[in-house]
Amino acid sequence: MGEELGFHRFLTVKLRRYRLPDGREVEWDVFGPKSDAGISAGVTVLPLTPEGRIVTIRMFRAGPDRIVTNLPGGLVEPGEDPALAGARELEEETGYTCETLDLVGWQWSSASSTYRKYIAIARGCRPDGKQSLDETEDCVPVELSVDAFRAELRTPGAMTGVDAAYLALDHAGLL
Repeated sequence: MGEELGFHRFLTVKLRRYRLPDGREVEWDVFGPKSDAGISAGVTVLPLTPEGRIVTIRMFRAGPDRIVTNLPGGLVEPGEDPALAGARELEEETGYTCETLDLVGWQWSSASSTYRKYIAIARGCRPDGKQSLDETEDCVPVELSVDAFRAELRTPGAMTGVDAAYLALDHAGLL
């Protein structure tokens, strides 16, 4: 039925009004990347080394207000191919490059988001690139065995992006 801007900074939050099938009107908050930046998608990468280890990053996240484990990823720039964005984000956040990177699917960033998060698997990852962090990032690359990564996934609050990690592990045949 309409929407109005609620907040506009790194993230944009809008208040949307809907009419349900029974005639009731409801309001929901929806969010996405800053709307005037032209960004409509993100990407999360499951990086696998030749030895079968998973490259993760440990970094501070404001939501949980603590350091957590993440898979590398970020926003897809306007006009950028999501696979190229995945390879770029992998190198920027970890200093690792990859031999191949395949998109295996996408999901909504959350139930209240307006943007997609692509899921990619990068193979042949090696620390032969250059880490190049944004001013708000403090990423420390950490290689984990598949078992250690899965244990991290099962530990409440230890990781963010758990849904993307499980989807990537499933596509990689590592569940």
